[in-house]
Amino acid sequence: MSMIPTWISVVGVVMTVLSPLLALGGVFLGSYLTRKSDRELDVWRHREETMRMVRWAVEQILEGDEAGTDAGVVTLRSLMRSELLQAEDYDLVAALTASVAIDRVGPAAYADIADADIEVVEGDEEHG
Repeated sequence: MSMIPTWISVVGVVMTVLSPLLALGGVFLGSYLTRKSDRELDVWRHREETMRMVRWAVEQILEGDEAGTDAGVVTLRSLMRSELLQAEDYDLVAALTASVAIDRVGPAAYADIADADIEVVEGDEEHG
């Protein structure tokens, strides 16, 4: 009758305990990476949808048709207030909205986008 060396018994017990823990760690890591890539994909989709809406609105405004201009202005104004517009894109869309639409429809249409205390100025003697 041969006896199993002690070190083999210890290795067997350690492997028996560690293998499920390592598998569980792998599951958690895979879940974390999947959630991270889903969030990144969601950000990309929102940005794509935002830019598609901005392009459409600007095209409508630049065509010069009154109904199209109104639709473009409404779209840009709504986008400026929506959760679809991400913080990183806000300055770009705000500047584009101002440059394209204010000259077409006047500053009064954009007075309520930002704080009520902010005055929209179309130009001044120094820059305009």
